[in-house]
Amino acid sequence: MTTDESPSRIDRVFEEASLINETLKLAPREAIARHQARARESGEAGKSEVLLTDEDLVKERTAKGLVQWFEDRLAAINNYPAAERPALEHRGPFKKFYEEMYSFAHFVRHLYGDREDVICVLNSKITADRDYDAVIRDYSTNPWAVTHVELTTTTFDHDELRRMRYFLKHGWVPAWGQINEAGEAELDFMSHVEKLDRTFLAIERAARRKSNFSHGPNYALVVSFDDFMWFGTDDDRAALRTFVNDRLVVWRLNVATFYVLGISGRTFLSFSVPHR
Repeated sequence: MTTDESPSRIDRVFEEASLINETLKLAPREAIARHQARARESGEAGKSEVLLTDEDLVKERTAKGLVQWFEDRLAAINNYPAAERPALEHRGPFKKFYEEMYSFAHFVRHLYGDREDVICVLNSKITADRDYDAVIRDYSTNPWAVTHVELTTTTFDHDELRRMRYFLKHGWVPAWGQINEAGEAELDFMSHVEKLDRTFLAIERAARRKSNFSHGPNYALVVSFDDFMWFGTDDDRAALRTFVNDRLVVWRLNVATFYVLGISGRTFLSFSVPHR
């Protein structure tokens, strides 16, 4: 997310086909300068991989440092045309960046802001088999508190990958339609209420998939969803909060807190989970 919370081109093609020809916003000057310096040093100026490495994604950072690094990398990715295909297809390190770091960075920003006494880190390949995706340590408490964060998203699956490949080939994709197995676009016209219902059911499915994990009282579950362009009124948030409150007990989650996060950075709701 850029610092002014305006969605980037790569972000926005998930929602609005008419924005495809919009000119890319300029990234902060220092982000571009850092990217160019790294490209020169590595001798790989033509490779998108120079923007993002596996090591960068799993480095321990303060809450402030993590958010700054995320915004820096997002700005550079969105202003480097060669990164568009691997970013939209979630290939290589872009998979972890968009499916884990994206929501984790927004989560950290909402909860901890500019704090430097909170340390945050995503799991590496070595710790990938654990039942959480990230760890947060709050050194302001005595003894310092550890939160294990489980991240899941409704924003990317096989159908969405097919949509992104259609976009890359044709330069547009229907905002709410699907791409069938024959590779043809199917338009889908829905009311706002129908969009809410579809989104809420996707959030429920994501939460239910985590209900069989052992987890525990020092765990948080974060479900992210696409709220760009269409979601964000007080009525929308109230409807989402009511839906989760009505369903939370049924989901039987073994975590302390359940969070619903919009990937635009605007939506952030938390729910205390009743004990089993």
